[in-house]
Amino acid sequence: MRAKVIQPTRDRKRATTVASARNLGIRYSPAHPDGIRRVQVGCGPHHLRLDWWNTDLRHFPNIDDAMDATKPWPWPERLDYVYAEHFLEHLTIDKAVDFLVEAGRALRLGGRIRLSTPSLEWVLKTHFSFQPAETQENFMEAIAVNRAFYAWGHQFLYTRGSLDRLMRDVGYEDVRFYPYGVSDTPAFDGLELHGTNPDADGYPAQWIVEGERGDTDIAAPAGLLTLLDKEMLEHVRPGH
Repeated sequence: MRAKVIQPTRDRKRATTVASARNLGIRYSPAHPDGIRRVQVGCGPHHLRLDWWNTDLRHFPNIDDAMDATKPWPWPERLDYVYAEHFLEHLTIDKAVDFLVEAGRALRLGGRIRLSTPSLEWVLKTHFSFQPAETQENFMEAIAVNRAFYAWGHQFLYTRGSLDRLMRDVGYEDVRFYPYGVSDTPAFDGLELHGTNPDADGYPAQWIVEGERGDTDIAAPAGLLTLLDKEMLEHVRPGH
């Protein structure tokens, strides 16, 4: 059982190809004094944004940088904004912590991050209805739940509480959740380009969270890493 996808209707001019900007000769990296201080992570080949520094792990045409966002970024304390849409769920939970730490360290004091990732609560509410075991619906819904977890390269799906805790544990301040396409920060307002779905019992199809680089050190607490290793990682390693 899957709800119908609602495609975004906001102005797609935000996704203008970077090639046109390069032709104007106006793109400078965040390291440059006049550089773009907004970094989009995991942009892929189709979501390039004219006013953002577009990055991905892979060398897609016209992206600005191919980089592993879980390793130290080359612009410490330089960035105003970091944005990643449907990216976090493609990382194992320990690599997600690494990403949050490295992104936070690249932000200036007062810089903000915005993340969009599928809602585990929504998946459970919409994909499984506890039909009798012998029914076709029970069989197909079991497939649908597992598809939500494992398809499209997904590694870990988040509840609101788990995402909130992860953000705060690594040191983000002013952690807030927002509806699809909505933000109090103009640079983030209307950014989402992936489709969405209707809420299910009050749960959105994706969690959209923002956090701020404040006075708290951005780091992965040893206790958090120990917890994740004990409760999750050691159980999913090959050969366990």
